[in-house]
Amino acid sequence: MDEIKVPDLGGFEGVEVIEISVSAGDSVEVDDAIIVVETDKATMEIPAPAAGKITALKVAEGDKVSEGDVVALMELADAGTPKVVEAADVKEELIETPSNVSTEPEALSTPAASTPAPSLAAVEQQVLVPDLGGFSDVEVIEVSAEVGQQLEEEDTLLVLETDKATMEIPAPISGELFSIKVSEGDKVSEGDLIAVMKGSADVSQVQSGSASTSAGQNAVERNSEEKVKVQSPSADSSIDKTKAQLSSAVSVAVNTEATNGASDKVYAGPAVRKLAREFGVSLAEVTNTIGASGPRNRVLQEDIQNYVKHRLNAAPQQTSGAGGGMGIEPIPEVDFSRFGNVRQEPLSRIQKISSQHLHRCWLNVPHVTQFDEIDITDLEDFRKSVNKEGTYDTKLTLLPFLVKAVQKVLAEMPRFNASLAPDGETLIVKEYYNIGVAVDTDQGLMVPVVKNVDTKSVLNIAADCMQYALQARDGKLKPDALQGSCFSISSLGGIGGTQFTPIVNAPEVAILGVSKASIKPIWQDDGWQPRLILPVALSYDHRVIDGVLAAKFTTRLKQLLEDSRHLLL
Repeated sequence: MDEIKVPDLGGFEGVEVIEISVSAGDSVEVDDAIIVVETDKATMEIPAPAAGKITALKVAEGDKVSEGDVVALMELADAGTPKVVEAADVKEELIETPSNVSTEPEALSTPAASTPAPSLAAVEQQVLVPDLGGFSDVEVIEVSAEVGQQLEEEDTLLVLETDKATMEIPAPISGELFSIKVSEGDKVSEGDLIAVMKGSADVSQVQSGSASTSAGQNAVERNSEEKVKVQSPSADSSIDKTKAQLSSAVSVAVNTEATNGASDKVYAGPAVRKLAREFGVSLAEVTNTIGASGPRNRVLQEDIQNYVKHRLNAAPQQTSGAGGGMGIEPIPEVDFSRFGNVRQEPLSRIQKISSQHLHRCWLNVPHVTQFDEIDITDLEDFRKSVNKEGTYDTKLTLLPFLVKAVQKVLAEMPRFNASLAPDGETLIVKEYYNIGVAVDTDQGLMVPVVKNVDTKSVLNIAADCMQYALQARDGKLKPDALQGSCFSISSLGGIGGTQFTPIVNAPEVAILGVSKASIKPIWQDDGWQPRLILPVALSYDHRVIDGVLAAKFTTRLKQLLEDSRHLLL
């Protein structure tokens, strides 16, 4: 029985296990991922050192591991035969060896303290692809610098991606980027020339290097070709094959994915990113449409697969803000500058996402809106009295009462707490009550979700609403706070207006719009009485809800809010 241990993690300790890729009893091949760990700088797969069978796992998701820790036990496919592996440590960082500087030890050694400071001269330095841990034809996924740009040593030049890791290639010296020899989408291998930089170096090294440029280059190439074969009776030493790769690879856990000109930060491993590229899928669109089901909002392979299924089941359509889709002609483009001065203001990322989503909802959902008015005079008197007493730390507004009342109606009328299945033939009825509350921010409209409303009091709901509103306006809302809603409320009561027709936030089937309350004369007790009236509008998906059920919804909501004692029942 052989142990699989954590290899060199580049100095990190207590690294979190974020994914277990195999189960006990699974058969694995060489380099199959066993677990995935994540530091503040990198996401790394710990691979199988040889082919065999996993007999036991020694860690679980969320555990912390360090170099040398045992993560699994495996039975080698050919346990009796010593395994010959290549020592990756033999290869030095070729990117830091200038092609025009001698590679002899005397030329590369550190000067003694008594040696006078060297005089510097301008030189050109070639940047070569370093050791890639045995990989070849690795794709360039990002060029991070431009020709003419002044760079510091270790600034990122470009980013490569293998099946196992995303790696940054740094600048070997400080200086000007003279030329770039590759572009995004190109394939490169170890030793390929990728850029030329102009910097400065010791004059003595430049002079000796100028006479031996080709010799130095040949020495680099010979050094890159050296392989050392070692006998390893156990599986531990074969893990060293990935040491250089794991310690130098920076797998960008928070990576940038283009989404219609916008960018989103997405957590995903190398294998998931490769799968997304094969399907031509944007990871940012996956998180916006399906969500990320992994720990720390990490996109998993299942999320990619579910997103592809979702898109295949959906009718092909355009969703651009300029119109089009569903056979509708786009709005003709107009040159407004012909009529006077104009200026262009870019939409924020949130505004772009919202506009596309609302356009899809409007085109796909047959909207109907039910209007009603609710007498909240007594409720408002009660709310003000509670705030005046100062008994509770949380200040009450009308919104938490609305959220609690809506949850009560959803429990009584579960058809409103459902979504239409993609096949259009069944309803997915939810047995939990999460209600989204629209919040206006400088970046656009956001809808944080108050979770498990049925288990919370009005005061608890008020505290959640206040916290989410502050986080939304400060741009600190986490992705999970925007997911999982069953029903939405959009309140414009603090601004004004008498009525409006909100757009259903599909795949939800209904949304409640609330306008500003006003004093109106109401006939009561043989006379006209001034009462505070709240106008509401319930927009709903007519494929799921008919007019009768919608009228029952607003009628029951009215009953709950006009006598808040019903909320206790």
